[in-house]
Amino acid sequence: MEYVQLRGEDRGMNLPVLTELAEYFEKELDYNVPPMTPFVGKSFNLTKAGIHADGILKDEEIYNIFDTKKILNRPVVIAIDAHSGLAGIAAWINFRYGLMGKDKVDKKDNRVVMIKEWIDKEYKKERVTSISDREMEEQVSLYFHEITNLALSEE
Repeated sequence: MEYVQLRGEDRGMNLPVLTELAEYFEKELDYNVPPMTPFVGKSFNLTKAGIHADGILKDEEIYNIFDTKKILNRPVVIAIDAHSGLAGIAAWINFRYGLMGKDKVDKKDNRVVMIKEWIDKEYKKERVTSISDREMEEQVSLYFHEITNLALSEE
C-alpha cells in the first residue's frame, strides 16, 4: 500500500488479496484482526458521524481516502448511533444493500425518518451502544419491503 501511495500506481498488484488474507486469518486461523487495523480491520473505514455519511452520499471521494471498494473490495462502513442522523441511516441502507443511482434511498424518505424515530427512542431510554447491523436490518425489513425482498432473492 505504501508503494501504491508513493507511486500512484499498483503495477498489477492484487490489492483485494489483503482483504482475503484478513478473512483467511479470521476463519482458518481463528485470529481476531483488531477492528481499526489499517486496510484490513472491519472498522478501518467506518464512520458514525451523520455529516460524514451525508458527504459520502454526495461524493464518497471527499470522505474516503481512496476507493476502498475498488482497491480492497471493501465498501465504506457506516455505523449507526445517536449522532448518525437521517444521512447516516440512508447511507447505511444504500451501502448495505448495494443501492445505486435511481434505487438509492434518500435521507428525506419518510421511511428513513421512521427508522430515525425508532433510533431516537432507543437513545432516550439511555442506550449507549451503537445500533447493530441486525437491528438495522430488522428496521429496514419493516419499512423497505422491496429492498429486503430483493436481498433475499439474491441469496
